[in-house]
Amino acid sequence: MAKVRFQMFLDSHQKEALERIQEDSKIPVAEIIRKAVDRFLLEWKRKKKIPVEDEMTERLLSIAGTCKGGPKDLADEHDKYLYGVSRK
Repeated sequence: MAKVRFQMFLDSHQKEALERIQEDSKIPVAEIIRKAVDRFLLEWKRKKKIPVEDEMTERLLSIAGTCKGGPKDLADEHDKYLYGVSRK
C-alpha cells in the first residue's frame, strides 16, 4: 500500500518511549507508529461493528489484477486450480 507523508506532534514522553522501543526492537519509529495506528483502527472498527478485512486479505487485494494471462475462469474455478477439486 502506498505511503503518504503525515506530520504530527507528540508529547515528549511519547517520543522518548518510541525511541526506547526503536532501540530495543530495531524497528523504525515510523513503522512502530504505523502498526499502532493499524491496531487502533482495527479496535475502532470492531467496536463500531464495521466489517474488518484482515491484513492477508488486504495484501491479496493489493496485488489483484497485476498479472496478465492465466485461465479465463480463474475467479469461478479457483478451487480447481488451487486444490485440484471443483466446487461445482
